[in-house]
Amino acid sequence: AYEREAIRPHVLGRFANMLLAAESHPAMLFYLDNFASIGPNSVAGITRSRGLNENLAREILELHTLGVRAGYTQDDVISFANVMTGWTLVPPGADPQHGGEFTFNPRLHEPGGQTVLGKRYEQEDVEQGRAVLRDLAAHPATATHVATKLARHFVTDAPPPTLVEQMTKSFRETDGDLKQIA
Repeated sequence: AYEREAIRPHVLGRFANMLLAAESHPAMLFYLDNFASIGPNSVAGITRSRGLNENLAREILELHTLGVRAGYTQDDVISFANVMTGWTLVPPGADPQHGGEFTFNPRLHEPGGQTVLGKRYEQEDVEQGRAVLRDLAAHPATATHVATKLARHFVTDAPPPTLVEQMTKSFRETDGDLKQIA
């Protein structure tokens, strides 16, 4: 379902759209335990013993966007994890028709603004996460990281630097239009 619903519809579209679809897909939220991540100062966080889970935020930064050596810090991971609180699933038992689907639960979301990679995000809802994802998709390190991964997958395990540079340039010039890069 993840590949069919989040990846395939966006393969020849904008990377930012694929990123948002992938990160908000129930399979991703469940696999990386974000469905249970609770902001420590949220309504739910004040009354529950569970807390913040950094898995989704770290995977987005390391694997899906910037890459491991892009210069983000542990503070960026924590702030981004706070941004992603509230991104959860409709409880399956509570709604037989929509159980397991993505939902944003404001009771789980860490209140207040967050700073990720030096930029402040003041939104108080799901738009905070969407804004960070859009900025990550447009980040120059993401262009290089994605271009390198595509070149390794489709061309060779050790792609020529000139190929990666050209793909990176195309990624940035076309606003992450994957069809133009291919």
